[in-house]
Amino acid sequence: MKRLAADVALFVYYIAWLLLPLLELEGQWPWLFPLPSQYAIYLPIFLLLVGFTIVGTYLSYILLKGK
Repeated sequence: MKRLAADVALFVYYIAWLLLPLLELEGQWPWLFPLPSQYAIYLPIFLLLVGFTIVGTYLSYILLKGK
């Protein structure tokens, strides 16, 4: 149950971070959101690219090693 509460809290934080520019609130709470909201889009894209690269490299290694 604690894990679900932590996941929900992170989700709400991320959604609030994304909506700051739409609500014109960016920069009003610098202690709560230290990075600009554009990083809320760039960080997940970067992490997905790194993750796919690692998984693809691992699968390629396994497939080529088997031959």
